[in-house]
Amino acid sequence: MRLVKKIFTSIWNEFIYGGHLLSFGAVSIVFTSAILLGIKITWDCLLVVYLGCQIIYLYNRYREFEKDILTNPERTRHIEKYIKYTPLIILFFLLIIVGLLLYLNKTIVLLFSLILLFLGLLYTTVFKGLTKKTPAFKSFFVSLMWALLAIFLILYYSFPLNLAVIFIFIFIFLRWFVNTGFFDIKDIESDKKEGLLTLPIMLGKKKLLYLLGLISFFAIVPLVYGFYFKLFPAYSLMLLFTVPYTFYYFKELNDGKVNTSFLYTVIVDGEFILWTVFILIGKFLL
Repeated sequence: MRLVKKIFTSIWNEFIYGGHLLSFGAVSIVFTSAILLGIKITWDCLLVVYLGCQIIYLYNRYREFEKDILTNPERTRHIEKYIKYTPLIILFFLLIIVGLLLYLNKTIVLLFSLILLFLGLLYTTVFKGLTKKTPAFKSFFVSLMWALLAIFLILYYSFPLNLAVIFIFIFIFLRWFVNTGFFDIKDIESDKKEGLLTLPIMLGKKKLLYLLGLISFFAIVPLVYGFYFKLFPAYSLMLLFTVPYTFYYFKELNDGKVNTSFLYTVIVDGEFILWTVFILIGKFLL
């Protein structure tokens, strides 16, 4: 039993601290968007999204390994096991993406993917410094990068840029704005030392949660409009459950009963995997 428990714990830690939960969250965002747009999604698209997210995540962890020892000790201890192999893992994932997209003759998609990867990698080394001068730059930048997954999807399948795509883009952007703003609460002390102008530092916890709560409600407006104008199917409204889910983890933060690491890395980041769950339940019921 001890061996089984040890293996299970190891797999779980890798899933969470290795960034796989977040990468599958990216897959879920693209999968959900495809369903709402009526695009028949294929495994190759989802694989590119997953590997691309892993590349950016691993690079960030690799470059900020020393800093994370203080702010994320559990994650750091796990990643330490293979930190020296990270550059090779990143290169391997990149070769798969390039090889697959070239094989599928998706040159424009490859170019767009490389631009997204380049921007994602630059955040750790270059753009993060702008957060010291530009208020809430991190929240806007990260949210924009994730929202661009909607554009990646339509490029991948040569789908036209229409109002439905724009509504999905806005929804993803606002949901990630909430996620990033909330996530920065745990790094208030370390971000203060670095001189970063994140939302929690500028507004304080109470005002920030109020703002993020409002944004959560605004985020569902594109979905409601999309359904009203018959751009989205009825089950798209299942994503309205993101609002009570947001207030659920607000409550958990204020109660202080849940482990901090579990709250941020599982409950908060786990929301995006739930998008697929919400939509599939909606399709089944409606």
